[in-house]
Amino acid sequence: MQASAGSRARRQGGERRKKTRDLILEAARTLFNEQGTANVTLAHIGEHLGISEGNVWYHFHTKHDLIVALFAELQASVQANQQMDLDELGAASNLRGLLVRGFQLMWEYRFLFRDHINWATAQHEVYEQLVTLTTQGHDFIERVLERMRQLELLQIQPQQIPILATNIWIINRYWIDYCQSRNIHHQITEQEIQAGIEQVRALILPYFTPAAYHLLADPPPTPNDTPTGNSMPRYF
Repeated sequence: MQASAGSRARRQGGERRKKTRDLILEAARTLFNEQGTANVTLAHIGEHLGISEGNVWYHFHTKHDLIVALFAELQASVQANQQMDLDELGAASNLRGLLVRGFQLMWEYRFLFRDHINWATAQHEVYEQLVTLTTQGHDFIERVLERMRQLELLQIQPQQIPILATNIWIINRYWIDYCQSRNIHHQITEQEIQAGIEQVRALILPYFTPAAYHLLADPPPTPNDTPTGNSMPRYF
């Protein structure tokens, strides 16, 4: 009986620690996005959450540990996004969802993409993994386009697919960089992310067969489309 009570206590303690860890990661992601990694310390994160710096340090000894953990979150989300059944691309909601989730992740982890150039030396481990993630993302886009061609949703020659995939990936991967290069010290807005999605739609649309035009048609608005907080509104 005592052993059972002790097990429950350990499990509940583990759940509380996990919750605190998740809150720290969420706060770090928010602050890194808003202020940049160079301007945020463990003390800032603790102050943001109303906990001590020591409590943050208990879970993450350095800011580098936080960045690595956040990248692992991004990596897991990207891989989950790429597990969709490509035979289901004929459903408008599936293709819209695929596009929106890709930009949603770029928005939620924008500090990783925005600051990646500075990490070639400072965060070399993350930089190398980001390069690998980029390659995997490009390959996935090619698979999506090829499957859409096979399903007769796209009228495109096979040799054109790598070119189209490259253009789509450039927009996905470097859209934030492009927006910032046009406005020094400018904070990226949700509207600019929406514009990036529109750029992808413009790339794909000329290849659509008549039967596939519905795939990128604008859905009727819903009450949940209004953006709030740090979220990105549903666009397609």
